[in-house]
Amino acid sequence: MASRDRKGRFTRSRAALDRFLDKCRFNAVTGCVEWVGGKTRGRGRTSWYGSFWYEGKPWKAHRWAARFIHGLEIDGLEVDHECGNTLCVHHLQAVTGQVNREWYWIRVEVGLIEEEPDDGPEDDGIPFFTCPDWFAATYSRAFPPSDEPPF
Repeated sequence: MASRDRKGRFTRSRAALDRFLDKCRFNAVTGCVEWVGGKTRGRGRTSWYGSFWYEGKPWKAHRWAARFIHGLEIDGLEVDHECGNTLCVHHLQAVTGQVNREWYWIRVEVGLIEEEPDDGPEDDGIPFFTCPDWFAATYSRAFPPSDEPPF
């Protein structure tokens, strides 16, 4: 039976990391671990960002991943998506606001940088990445090995 707090709300018995990982999916073509949980555009933005509740407060999913999965120091900094995918919680770096805006301007507004995979083997021009170690256990639970052909 689920327990309730003093205000009558249901309490979560699952660890935050487990809840977070359940809302992520690995994309073998891009190498991104993509957020598939709740999303928001927030504050006039046009791009979607993942939204995750932690300790009673909303977090952007990529900021939560940067701090609690990747161990980045993000206080006073912005978290940039190195891959350009705002739903990715894997390709992240902590940068100043100015650097983040410059990168956005170069990638999106000017289009000078074409996003290409930076690692992973290629077969017939189609990149294929392996799942990152921090997400591998969750990925293998979602897609257990099978003797069946994939098609």
